Amino acid sequence: MAIKDSTYVLAAPTNTHTVSIMNRDSFSYPTTHFDLNKPLWDGVSNPKWFDYYMCGWKGIIDYLQVPPLGMDIFVAGSVPPSAGLSSSSSVVCAAALATLAVHAGGKTFEVISKDQLAELCAKAEHYIGVEGGGMDQAIETLAEAGCAMRIDFKPLGFQKVNLPENALFAVLHSNALMNKGASSHYNERVVECRLAAQLMAKKHEITDWRGVRTLRQLATHLELEPREMEDVIKKEMKPVNDPYTRQELVKLLQITDAQLNEHSLNQNTIHLQTFYLTARASHVYSEAARVHEFQHACESGNLKLMGQLMKASHESLRDLYECSCAELDDVVSKCEAAGALGARLTGAGWGGCAVALVDKRKKKEVEEKLDVLFWSEPSAGLEITFLKK
Repeated sequence: MAIKDSTYVLAAPTNTHTVSIMNRDSFSYPTTHFDLNKPLWDGVSNPKWFDYYMCGWKGIIDYLQVPPLGMDIFVAGSVPPSAGLSSSSSVVCAAALATLAVHAGGKTFEVISKDQLAELCAKAEHYIGVEGGGMDQAIETLAEAGCAMRIDFKPLGFQKVNLPENALFAVLHSNALMNKGASSHYNERVVECRLAAQLMAKKHEITDWRGVRTLRQLATHLELEPREMEDVIKKEMKPVNDPYTRQELVKLLQITDAQLNEHSLNQNTIHLQTFYLTARASHVYSEAARVHEFQHACESGNLKLMGQLMKASHESLRDLYECSCAELDDVVSKCEAAGALGARLTGAGWGGCAVALVDKRKKKEVEEKLDVLFWSEPSAGLEITFLKK
């Protein structure tokens, strides 16, 4: 679900050949200028704040296939940075919408649908070197006030989910920051999931096993539901705590080391020698099942079950996906001790925020025991306003 905190972009075309990007907090986020007479920005591997803006900008320029115009950009916002609250993706989405409006003569969703924009922004964010999914961009683009969204991928699909009337969410900061674009942690999990899918695809004699890039694609090929896939992984792969080595994978996939790099890894993961495939796949399939179960719990108003699923989710993220940290685990424990029905990390992990489910009737009681960053209910997604001269 989308939160009320937002990223704001003020954009105007200019008669120059420069894209100038300024931030209200110019001390922390210095102004930068891109000269359009030079080779166009084409991505980076260690992104600065403005590179996220350029992801959205380039995504639209490539989509429209138009010469880029000079622009003055001013960015401000209230989303805490590096907190697992999609601050970077919000910049990408806001940049894409602003660039679209300027380059399409004031038109926006007459030129591209909201779901197409969400997919465009998800792909565009890969320019900063992280193979992210599309959940952040989808909810930021498609959200409607008052309801959560169940989001599916490949193809992108979305379904409104009404939350129980007494469901309230507390967001708490762990005080540990994590910039997923500045490390390989996130990409490591992506390639471990990819390798698990490819290894099982090879084992099940799927001809184009190299084309299987996600665990969902594997489940689709095998025509099995997430809980059924959990059983398959448990029976046919190594024990959860037993990693696969690079040499083992090369042998099992019947490829060379160079082909492993080409077909499965990415630039900042080719150094890896061991891969915890069983643990990562087990988490992904159990988490997919929890999404279905959480939706049903929402629809039946079962707050207790919703909390239990959030707790199980965090435990899986901590133990199987290994993307939590001591600070996040501590926050989650404190939430449960304070009377929250359940809590889990939010975002990529390794730092940032946790989100806790609280019965509205116990808000004051819980708030007295916790350092709540903010309380949240489902908010609307991106909006655009045209200012008259």
